[in-house]
Amino acid sequence: MKQVGKYLFAEELYYTKDHLWAKIEENNYVRVGWSDFAQKIAGKVVYIKVKEVGTKLKQEDVFGSIETGKYVGKLFAPVGGIIREIGKAVKNPKLANTDPYGEGWFVLIEATNLEEDLEELLHGEEALEWLKREIKDKTGEEAQ
Repeated sequence: MKQVGKYLFAEELYYTKDHLWAKIEENNYVRVGWSDFAQKIAGKVVYIKVKEVGTKLKQEDVFGSIETGKYVGKLFAPVGGIIREIGKAVKNPKLANTDPYGEGWFVLIEATNLEEDLEELLHGEEALEWLKREIKDKTGEEAQ
């Protein structure tokens, strides 16, 4: 885990431009959550709703929604596949704020086209540089 300004950044994860992260696990399973930057900018998460286990998704399909005191928005799938599990944060939204890269995840997707979908996501140095630009654009802060 790396500190970028006031925000935590997990270098091993993949990211969408909507600030969702994707963690690649065994057997093409992908755990999906919200970045530390997103949760700090949006504020206290009060409600998370996701589609049911077994729902089939294409990359960028809406799989749920999230609501904070300042923000209401849709959650878009970073990869296509089938929702296999729903995270604890859905029933306990404060986890999305207190542990965004741990217990604060939203869904576990069994990916059906993982390699191709990953090409559309930000990763490594590219993701880090993008986050620094986002921090500057959205907060005016310089992040090192």
